[in-house]
Amino acid sequence: MPELDPLDKRIFGLLAENGRMSNLEVAAQVGVSEKTVRQRIRRLIERDGMRVGATMNLPAPSRLIVLVRVESGQRFAVADRLASMPQVDEVHLTTGAYELIVLASFESDSEALEFYVRHVEQVPGIEESLSTHVVETITLGTAGRSDHVKQFDEQASRAGSMAELLDLACDVATASLGADRVHVSAGNVWAADPTLSPSPSTMRWRGLSSRYVEEILIKGQTEGVVLPNIVKHNQHIFVADAQTDPIFRSATDLVVSEGFHSWLGMPVCHGDTRHGTLCLYWNTVIAYREDLVRQGQELADTLGKHLPRFSPEPAETSPVPA
Repeated sequence: MPELDPLDKRIFGLLAENGRMSNLEVAAQVGVSEKTVRQRIRRLIERDGMRVGATMNLPAPSRLIVLVRVESGQRFAVADRLASMPQVDEVHLTTGAYELIVLASFESDSEALEFYVRHVEQVPGIEESLSTHVVETITLGTAGRSDHVKQFDEQASRAGSMAELLDLACDVATASLGADRVHVSAGNVWAADPTLSPSPSTMRWRGLSSRYVEEILIKGQTEGVVLPNIVKHNQHIFVADAQTDPIFRSATDLVVSEGFHSWLGMPVCHGDTRHGTLCLYWNTVIAYREDLVRQGQELADTLGKHLPRFSPEPAETSPVPA
């Protein structure tokens, strides 16, 4: 085993005394950035066989993978710039359709979205990019569909109408996923997006007031209260507290009057076509959990599998609410 340098020894010593110490606490103790501590711990585990006996029960970070195509001659300049950012864990030089693969971690999905818009989409040197959130890391023994999704799949195959199918999805979201409220939409829920199915919209919800649904739709049309990573990139987003998160800034009054806090939105797709969205709401602030996002996406994917069986019903309302 290679000899540990002084910094590795200090990090190892702190974790040996208190395995529950967070990376931020370790960084403050040794005088380096949290990113450096995270990288050093990873190396100590993977190269040197270190094992930590206990970890803090903290929310998992929001993890983003970005594929980047750069302008001619800019590969290394862009790679160096991205690698220097504290949110970026790794930058890989690759061959094929994209020259770079960027792995980054954030405290929230809101921060991940801001990073992608400000530092990837809107900067010189990057010709094209494609981003995706990591829902969960699958290893041997973790794969397999949840029981509630299997049951929903069976019930959905017997549904006789679009409305019945969406109602079943609402029932599963509240009864099995623990959401206090739910909103699900199918069809052309965002008319300005040409990638959507051309079908008119059908929506169902539980626990939300009609006033909230109507007003958030109006705001969506006039003020752009939509989630860019869902409507543009087909990605989920989790918001720990919609009453304070900047994504909901223009609808804070509605969120407060409705009384919910945590929110999870995800696309409902079939093949390459997005057919709608599934939005889950909680009355209290809850921590981000990979298993919760995975279960929600399983439900959305299964719903997307069954949606093409139905002809659209007359629209009750239009674009997707936040």
